Formats: sequence, C-alpha cells, structure tokens
Amino acid sequence: MAVRLCSANYPLYAVTLLDDSHILVAGGGGAARTGVENAMEIFELQGEGKNCVATSLHKHSTDPRAVMSLAAKADGKGHLVAAGMDGKCQLFRITKSKEASDEGEQDVDKEASRVNQAGKRGKKTGEREGGKRGRRKRGKKTKSAENEANLRKRKGSTGNKAEKSAEVTEQSSEYKVESLACVDTDFHKEEPFQKVVRFSRDGDIIATGGADGHVRVWKVPKLEKKLDIKAHLDEIDDLDISPSGNKIVSVSRDYHAYVWKVESGKREAELHWDKNVPEKSYRIKAVRFGTSQEKKSTVQLYTMHIPARRERKPLPCYLTKWDAMKFVPVKTQSTGTELLSSLAVSDDGVFLGVGTNSGDTMIYVSWSLQKVHRVSEAHGIFVTGLCFLKNNAITAELTKGAETALVSVSADHHVNLTPLRPRFMVSVWFAVIGFLVLVVVVMIYLGQQGLI
Repeated sequence: MAVRLCSANYPLYAVTLLDDSHILVAGGGGAARTGVENAMEIFELQGEGKNCVATSLHKHSTDPRAVMSLAAKADGKGHLVAAGMDGKCQLFRITKSKEASDEGEQDVDKEASRVNQAGKRGKKTGEREGGKRGRRKRGKKTKSAENEANLRKRKGSTGNKAEKSAEVTEQSSEYKVESLACVDTDFHKEEPFQKVVRFSRDGDIIATGGADGHVRVWKVPKLEKKLDIKAHLDEIDDLDISPSGNKIVSVSRDYHAYVWKVESGKREAELHWDKNVPEKSYRIKAVRFGTSQEKKSTVQLYTMHIPARRERKPLPCYLTKWDAMKFVPVKTQSTGTELLSSLAVSDDGVFLGVGTNSGDTMIYVSWSLQKVHRVSEAHGIFVTGLCFLKNNAITAELTKGAETALVSVSADHHVNLTPLRPRFMVSVWFAVIGFLVLVVVVMIYLGQQGLI
C-alpha cells in the first residue's frame, strides 16, 4: 500500500526531489479566482515510528499562476528551480535563509563554548552544560485529454499583477526563495501553456516545451534563449535532455518523437516504435533518459505509449526501452489497459515509476521492464507527478529498508510514498514455507507407509 506523506490545501501538479530528505511540490487553482491558492512548498521527510511522514518547512506563493511543470538542480549555493506557469518559465533559487544559517552557526559556537567551559570546570559541569542544546523551530505538519482540459480551466488570464508577483522574494525562518528570471516560453495564439521543463545534468541549460510545439533551450541563470526549434505540429507532451547534454528527445500529440542536437538544433533521428501497430493508433506520452549508477556510460531511453483514442474495448498501454545510441526499440512491455499519466526513472537507473489516470502507482525494473510493485488507487484521481528518492542509506532509514521509494502527487491534494520492500525477503519466506510444507508431506507419506 502507499504511505500518505502529507496533504496540501491546493491541487498538486508537480514534484521534484531537492536532496536526500527534502521534496518540492507545486500546484494551485490558477488565475480563475476560485479561492484556491497557488504555491510551491518544501517538505522534509522524517521517520515516524514504522512510517515516513513529510513536514512542511516553507511555502512560497506563486499567485496568480499555478505551477504546472517543475524541475530542480543543486548549484552549490542552494537549488535552482524552474517552474512552468501558463506560458512562462520562472527560475528561482532556493537557499537556507540567513536566519536559519545564523542560528545554526550560533548553535555550533555555543556548543564549542560549552565544551571549552566544561573542560575548565571539570567533568561534572561539562556533562551538565553539554546536555543543553538549542533547537530550531520547525513548521507544523500539513495534511487524458479530459484531465488536461480540467487543468487548463484552472489558469485563466494574467496581467500586471502576475508580472509583479514574479519578482517577489519570500523568506521564512527556514528558506529563502529568490526569483532570478522569468521569460515567455510558449507562444500559442489561443492558450500559451508550458507543459514541461528539464534541466541538463550539469545545470547549464534548461529545455522547455508546450502548446505551440516548439522546443526552446535557455541558458541558466539569466534564461537567455539559445535555441528555438519548431519541433512539432501539435502540443509537446514531454521532453528530456540526454545525460551528456548534447541531445534532446521530444514527443508530441502529432504522433512523432524526435531527437535533436543541442548545439545546432538539427534533427538527428525519429523514434519509430512497432511496425506492426497501425499508424496513429498510439502516441508517446512521456520520455526519460536513464543511466546506470555502476556504469555511467550506459544510457537507456524509456518511453510510455498510450492509445490515441479510447475505444469501447480499451487497448493496452506500453513501456518501451530504447537503445540510446541507435534510437531503436530494445524491449516493449504491456502495462495493462489503465491509461498511463506519468513516468519517472530512479537516480541509479534501476527502476521506472509509472502513474495512471485512475490514481495507481507502479514500479518496474528498468532492464527487464518487469513490474515488481503496484498500488491500486494510491490517489483518488490521476497521478500528475512522480519522483524517486535517492538510493542511499538515508532513504533506507526513512523507509525502513525499502529497496526504492516512489513519491507521487495528484490533483487530489495528496503526496504519497510507494516503497518497494526488499524482494529477497519474500523469496526467503517462500523458501522457508516451501521447505516446511515438503517436510510435512514427507512425514505424512512415511506415516502412511508405516515407516514411522
């Protein structure tokens, strides 16, 4: 089952990992004046008994726009966050606020002073003084086409107030959120809508795509335009930048998926899926690159395929693994007839996370595309965003030894965690039970033969 980490008081459309134990979620009601706020919110993951919970540390208002796409990258000073709001992309830097940093330094200084005084006054005094430590205050805990149409209805028009809001810098006792730049990234005549934003691995560029079918590449941090590619004849559903930063793969509602060279903007290849599938019966909904933690040079590409139309008898959806050098399909796996909505790859390249329109979350092994875990109706409505926690000791401690853990958000306001428990434990138990059953069967047989 899924673990409920927390809930927000606004619909959630995006989630990204900041570090080992902090996530950033975003969403809102848009500019329609529904009374629902628009915000980004930082949560800290903590262990609580047998479960993991999330505590809100800072909320940044993005009024009057809702954040519909999100990406983050550590830059040495903090985290750069690119947020898609209507037809714009806004770049923020999130850092520890001065108050929190100063207080942390004071704690260290006070502790050092206490240790020195303890050494002078003797062991007994030292133990008494050393036991007193300052503590920082934490914030309190907080609780397909049709779907996208509903998302867009939340936006409405924007004006001078939106531009003014773009320059607001918010500060709390924990974090400071500073606006670095805000640019128009989508120029659809009727309804500009940036659907996706991605950072390169080195954080030097971001790529955006949306309703006007253009792939645009921007230099960080000023968001100076580097490339503008008329990539597709219809909306871009998703894109991703290769680990080396020299290629972009974009997928669209025009039924095409292309590979672009970042330096020149020229098209390098097109992804051709299954020749046996009738043309325009399927389209690629999402695309992700993945790398092996052990062999960084090993790069794979993964795509998520959904039927172009909903039939009376639902067609299956698929996951496909591609050779990321030749851009040819290597393996395809059916995921069932539930319409897929979102895709993520773990940082070590071992697992794929999948969300569905009915709110299910699933975890697959990347090299075999074998499903290893599924939580039905983890959310009450379609899954809008996914990210994996990092594969390290901190995650293992937070999740009580899970092999991996998938964070999911939805327009139902909830943030959930889908942990994958170690599969070898299940195998061991099956082996033990099987051995005991075998012993019982042998004993019964021997008894019937009069041998015991």
